[in-house]
Amino acid sequence: FKHNDELKVECAQLGEQGGELSNPDGSLRWISPTCVETHKPLALYYGRDGPIQCSVKAEDTFHETMLRAITFDHALRCRVARNKLKFTQYMELSVRVEGVRVRGGKTAMRRIAGNFNAVFHGLQGNLVSGSIYPVMDQPLPETVSGVTTMQFNQKWYEGTGLSVLMANKRHEEEFVIEPVVAIMFCILTACIVYVVGRVYVEGSLIPRALKEHRDEKDKAQKEFDAQASATNE
Repeated sequence: FKHNDELKVECAQLGEQGGELSNPDGSLRWISPTCVETHKPLALYYGRDGPIQCSVKAEDTFHETMLRAITFDHALRCRVARNKLKFTQYMELSVRVEGVRVRGGKTAMRRIAGNFNAVFHGLQGNLVSGSIYPVMDQPLPETVSGVTTMQFNQKWYEGTGLSVLMANKRHEEEFVIEPVVAIMFCILTACIVYVVGRVYVEGSLIPRALKEHRDEKDKAQKEFDAQASATNE
């Protein structure tokens, strides 16, 4: 991946009894929410820190799956691609969906809490690890039009540790001077120094030295003439 490439997020669809649904060939039925903001499936962005907002309509299949995950206390099995190779490998994530009680509603009624942290690690353009988990301190409310708003706060790290933020590493790489550029810069600097030095020597230093020499010669000539005149007298 390159910086800001999209990483589509898919999750296994849950049935009415809370079990994961399969296709006729036995593979899991992977679905992704269609975001109202972009009219595209939910996607993270490689190497880009910051929030991503995705609002999902109530009739969206993914919205129903999230509600079932809350009802049956079943974490969603999700996945994102590790790279952009022809035979893509996926990294699976266990994403828990939390519910919040409806104000003034019945105790059993819940809606989706929409805040998530998305922490990922990449190495040389490949996704190596990551996690998406809910944050309950400031749940986003569901709008009156039946749309659940989710916000994913992204943070990317270079490598498997927590010491190098990918954003910082990218800024450092942007300021790295290539060897050829460095050599050209040195040659240009040397040329500028040579031109400035030559202009100073030829335009100021040499004329001043010649003037001082002429002045000393004229002074010596005057002293000689004065001595010669005094001798004749």
